Amino acid sequence: MDIISLIKQRLTETYDLHRRYVNPQFVRVLEVIGFNRNYTSAKGAYLIDEEGREVLDFLAGFGVFNIGRNHPLVAQVLRSMLESGMPSLVQMDVGAVSGLLAEALAGLAPGNLDAVFFTNSGAEGVEGALKFARQATGKSKVVYCKRAFHGLTLGALSVNGNEEFRGRNEPLLPGCIPVPFNDLEALASALSG
Repeated sequence: MDIISLIKQRLTETYDLHRRYVNPQFVRVLEVIGFNRNYTSAKGAYLIDEEGREVLDFLAGFGVFNIGRNHPLVAQVLRSMLESGMPSLVQMDVGAVSGLLAEALAGLAPGNLDAVFFTNSGAEGVEGALKFARQATGKSKVVYCKRAFHGLTLGALSVNGNEEFRGRNEPLLPGCIPVPFNDLEALASALSG
């Protein structure tokens, strides 16, 4: 059986599979807030569930789908790359695609912003930014905003202003100082201290 047929055949089991094998807490959250739907397709800014209802996707994969889901140009490029047989994600290599993309991005960036740091998630981007900031400044103190969300990895949690995420993961990175949003005095105090 091919993967598409298998998914269609077992679509109604999706939440049970995730409850048992992946993340039961997330399944409970989706059920509580009424988001426990089985989506069968997606196009542009819409997700379509098994009853044919269109749901406007304001989250957009945390910005991953900023040009919409299943964009025809993206689908065509992906098909072309897969059909080409070119290697991808070779760990002991530098890829042509990432080099070409970095060159294009650097050409669009202002000033002397001429290097690119690719990541697979926002949390990994935050982890990289924390390292870059420490290396560039020689300092270990980081100021972050209360109630800000930066991800759930250890470094990102350290600058995550949501206590409900931090709790059981402490102690986190030292030297991370929270300040309230829009409080310039608190920011100035944290930076001078």
